[in-house]
Amino acid sequence: MLGAIALSIVVTMGLSGCLIDTSGSSASQVAGATIVTQPAPPRGMGVNASTVVGAAVPAELGTFIKAMGGHAGVAVVDRSTGAAISVNADRTFQTASIVKFDILATRLYQHQRDKTQMTANEKSLAFRMITESDNNAATALFKLNGGAAGMTVANRAFGLTATHVASAWGLTHTTPADQIRLLSRVMDPGGPISDANRAYILSLMSKVDPDQRWGVPDAADKTATGVYNKNGWDTMSAYGGTWGDNSIGRIVEPGHDWLAAVMSNYNHTDGAGHALDGTLATMAVGGLRLESQLDSTH
Repeated sequence: MLGAIALSIVVTMGLSGCLIDTSGSSASQVAGATIVTQPAPPRGMGVNASTVVGAAVPAELGTFIKAMGGHAGVAVVDRSTGAAISVNADRTFQTASIVKFDILATRLYQHQRDKTQMTANEKSLAFRMITESDNNAATALFKLNGGAAGMTVANRAFGLTATHVASAWGLTHTTPADQIRLLSRVMDPGGPISDANRAYILSLMSKVDPDQRWGVPDAADKTATGVYNKNGWDTMSAYGGTWGDNSIGRIVEPGHDWLAAVMSNYNHTDGAGHALDGTLATMAVGGLRLESQLDSTH
């Protein structure tokens, strides 16, 4: 296992040229850093799925987030190995447009429950909502879901515990950990979303407009066989008019199946939030990927 400094060099070289010295650090010394030490469960489990994660990666992330102002959280789980990491994952953030993933999952869940099918109009709305982040389409589907009340019922089936759906959907609040729960349940073959509907969701998430593929997609390497995401961004009065930038998604590559949620606020520019989310996703996934490679050599 590499020490904290060595891991810093490997993980952060090329990320804005920044090298953070975490020598002598442990996760317990960095606010918000979490090391999960439960045994690895079967594929498809949620945020608590984990193997032992060394101190270096969460310490690195915690130190970096603190250096950037402390206004960010990240959670990652590998569905293939069970490895997981989280820093500030229980911190609450306003969703902006990442809630559109939840809106679509709810619509599909309701159709399954009622034994009905998505109409052509609903599919057109869903396509625009996910691939273009169209707000009018989201509002239409949100109403069809029964608004906040309908989504809250679905979110209970998805196992969410910290997501509070607002009547104005973009003002919904959640945590990175809850977004991992949502992703895990939707992607789980034994979960409340059918195989066909899961494939439909992933097909839309793979077609997101190129200029909206920041954040989680930045963590994909050249071996990735599937990259799926939904992002959200806006100026927010709760943050004094500064930017909130959030990214959730899935990266499939040989030996790994990553689910990731990165959320940040108080960003002075939208671009700065995009870059921060991408860096955090890359550090988290890259660090766990590196630890997996090191473990396989021993």
